[in-house]
Amino acid sequence: MANTYMYSPLPQKAIRLLRFTSDAATKYLEYELAVFPLAGAPKFNALSYFWGGDGRSVSIRCNGCELMINPVLTGALQDLTELDRGGVEWIWIDQVCINQANISERGSQVDMMKAIYQTSERTIIWLGAKIPGIGAVGTLLEKLSHLYNRDLERSGNRKRRRYTIDEYKAAGLPYHEDPSWDVLGDILSRPWFTRSWVIQEAVLSKVTPQMLCGTHELSWESILSSATWLASMCYKLTPLNLRPITVAALRSLKLFSELNQLGVPWDLTTLLNKTRRFEASEPRDRVYSLIGLTEEAGETSVLPTALRANYDKPVRDVFRNITRYIIMSSRNLSILTLIRYHPDWDTYPSWVVDFAGDVLWERISYFAWSPHAKGWRSVKEISNNAAGGLPVDVQHSSDDILAVKGFRVDAINAVCEVMSSSVLNSFGPQALVVFNETCRRLGARYTTNEALARAVMITLSANWNLTNQERVVDQSTSHFWAYLWEANHRLRNEAAPDRDQAEFEKDCANRLANIVSDVEADANIYRLHLDTAHYHRVFFTEDQTYIGLGPSIMQENDILCILFGGATPMVLRPVGDSYLFVVSPEPTTSPKPRHIGDARRQAKLEHEARALSKGHMPRTSSWDTSAMSAGMWRRG
Repeated sequence: MANTYMYSPLPQKAIRLLRFTSDAATKYLEYELAVFPLAGAPKFNALSYFWGGDGRSVSIRCNGCELMINPVLTGALQDLTELDRGGVEWIWIDQVCINQANISERGSQVDMMKAIYQTSERTIIWLGAKIPGIGAVGTLLEKLSHLYNRDLERSGNRKRRRYTIDEYKAAGLPYHEDPSWDVLGDILSRPWFTRSWVIQEAVLSKVTPQMLCGTHELSWESILSSATWLASMCYKLTPLNLRPITVAALRSLKLFSELNQLGVPWDLTTLLNKTRRFEASEPRDRVYSLIGLTEEAGETSVLPTALRANYDKPVRDVFRNITRYIIMSSRNLSILTLIRYHPDWDTYPSWVVDFAGDVLWERISYFAWSPHAKGWRSVKEISNNAAGGLPVDVQHSSDDILAVKGFRVDAINAVCEVMSSSVLNSFGPQALVVFNETCRRLGARYTTNEALARAVMITLSANWNLTNQERVVDQSTSHFWAYLWEANHRLRNEAAPDRDQAEFEKDCANRLANIVSDVEADANIYRLHLDTAHYHRVFFTEDQTYIGLGPSIMQENDILCILFGGATPMVLRPVGDSYLFVVSPEPTTSPKPRHIGDARRQAKLEHEARALSKGHMPRTSSWDTSAMSAGMWRRG
């Protein structure tokens, strides 16, 4: 029986590399593991793969000793023996080349990850075992890539709107029963696409990554363009829609395409927003895996303490320090848009982002690319400037308390029920309920049903971008009216004939009967724009009678406020003499905006909003309610 392989300490700025010392015909594969200074290492490739959850139950012979690895890596190594590696003998594989039991070594090697992948000759992506019939997918990817080049800009932005069902049928794609769709679905179902670490592993490759499924090579460029087109234009119309697991892969590949086109570095807040649905078995890696793509990881810079990999520190403290670092360095509160989950206020202060939290709803602020002052790739929330350009003003804070400045706007006095994707997609009554509630609360201030309809249409869609030039606000209300009509028709056919329902029907019918029929109206077109309403709720405020859209955790008596550095108004929940941070809602665009004027001249109106120990911040007795940001909230 061979001795167990024992790792020796790694010198600073050094790495281990692996190479095969036997060929594929050998029954038992053998390997050599050697230490090199990174700057003087021989040519090597770097492997990107999904570890899997299985423990280290398989042994390989390494330097004449037994080294335990997991079964997934065993499969990858077997396929790599058959690969023409272009004369590059050595390979870097994290599971083997890092002593995973040594926490200190793990941290230092993680901080070197950018340099490791940039030094390697190329990244080899191994998706897993070969899929039967995989050769059939090539023609489909070629067709999808053609549509990408026709319909999207190089950055992935749309040249046109999403496809309708008739346009999709005319696109010339294979029938739903074609086996190539099944193969593509199998490829996109591989877990590699949703793992945090693979992002920089693929992006930092010197040359185009080599993607393997088993020993079959796939075109990285074709996969990127195909997935970007599907995600942007018509995913729900394809057979892939029957396999929800593929959604995550398409989102991920769309991000890879953006990174591929725009290059690095990126702003950290942008990366965290774009990668919110990626996964990592180690919670801290949800951030650490991205640092190599940021300016902070520049070759001549030293990583800020908050961003250095530290697996000894509790996750709670790591996430708190990272959140505070991002707020202080960016001088804004955009990082709080990542709170799209049910917060655990017993574990984290409410202002601290749980970067490992599962996303439960979509963001409702629209982001667009904006050049960073230092040349980084970054996005900003467009059309939202609640704080009038004022940076975040952080006061004296303890570890768990973030004290910032801002002012109160209004209190929430009514919320509609949480809307579900299944109900909205099937013309259920929820949008109709919102419309009628808006009529009841705001009808006296609007002169026409058309104006009311436009307010609800924009609110439910969060005024989403349709193309680079067009937003929902630019659309006719005809598609929205058609959607309400379909919802009303379904309600009449399916609802129980009780008294309350009859009154509700009558009210709906009276409002809709006066709408002039439009032969161009298509209920499905507006339905395509309702993604942002899924799992959100519409709310109304008390004094100012605003209407807005926010996540499901909002409730009556929460307050709206503007915190400096925030693109949209924030929601706080009074608790004793403090506040909990709840959420950033999405406002609609006011046709007659009230202006904040020169916010810097209104410094005397600013009052401290001490945010949040356990999410709490001490309450102040005086808030200014007269200052509003231009174009932020629709007033009835």
